[in-house]
Amino acid sequence: MMIKVVGSKSTTVIFMADQWKPQSQWDSRYLWMPLEIGGGKLLLPKPQSWFLNIRTGEVSKISSGS
Repeated sequence: MMIKVVGSKSTTVIFMADQWKPQSQWDSRYLWMPLEIGGGKLLLPKPQSWFLNIRTGEVSKISSGS
């Protein structure tokens, strides 16, 4: 599923999917990630922590602090 967030500075499309684990269903998760769209391409980046400013529509990545 995809949801579009239109902000004052940017529009972000969020991809939402199940991470299904048939052998351990209790440990299945959801994945919500901002899609990168441009140049006729659609890219789902490597999963990582991120933050969406719903007012501006801008996405920022959260560093792991390593």
